[in-house]
Amino acid sequence: MNRILVPCNFSACCENAIRFAAEIAGRSGAEIILLTVVSEVEKTGLPDEKAAADASAEATEKFGQMMKNFPDLKRVRHQIRRGKRLPTILSCITREKINLVVMGTKGSRGWDQFFMGSNIEKVVRTSPVPVFAVKNPVSPHAIRNIVFPCNLKNNQLRLVSKIKDLQKLFNARLHILRVNLGKEDENAAIYDQLAAYALHHQLTNYTLHVRSHENEKDGIIQFSREINADMIAMATHGNRDLNKMYVESISADVVNHSSILTWTCSTGSKA
Repeated sequence: MNRILVPCNFSACCENAIRFAAEIAGRSGAEIILLTVVSEVEKTGLPDEKAAADASAEATEKFGQMMKNFPDLKRVRHQIRRGKRLPTILSCITREKINLVVMGTKGSRGWDQFFMGSNIEKVVRTSPVPVFAVKNPVSPHAIRNIVFPCNLKNNQLRLVSKIKDLQKLFNARLHILRVNLGKEDENAAIYDQLAAYALHHQLTNYTLHVRSHENEKDGIIQFSREINADMIAMATHGNRDLNKMYVESISADVVNHSSILTWTCSTGSKA
């Protein structure tokens, strides 16, 4: 892991994300890039250069003030970019060869104003690299139990490799979960499928769980509360097709409604 991206709007939520990213960087030696996106203001069809310059100057000043709260943070760069938030974030991921995105959020109370609307869901859905959504102040040292909702597919080797990296990073136990939307008498067979999945992927330090629920998102969140989990790790499709952007996404729903740390990874990611 060489570079961590933190979208930055200087809020308390953003500072939570920076602290989390700083601890991750301390373990991996990664550089942190803080990205502030300045929206373009248009007048008569052209960007308002003065408004953009003023916004950039304000962001530079706020960055200096915020860094006083992180006196030990050395390997950090602040970038100010003009444009729309999602394309700018995705462009930065590619340009800077980002390995991980860490974003601050208010959790179940709703995303911070900087990510209002569908922007945050689009980042989770489309990011080619894993994304942490930091809901509250949290230290990597406190992460001991990770819930991994499993789709039982054996062709997602990259995803499983990332899950193993998470376990190693946090020295955590994996709770492999399958939410059964069907009949409860199917649970025993599903448990056997989970066992075969774990064996196939040579997973270690894990427990298997099958829960019946009428809604997958609610089943995942309910189970996470039940075991007092520290984090939920989920796969996303990583589909950038705008025609499919508003198709239901279980992972995006969990990110939006769960109150704990979440991690998502595109099954198509090569990072």
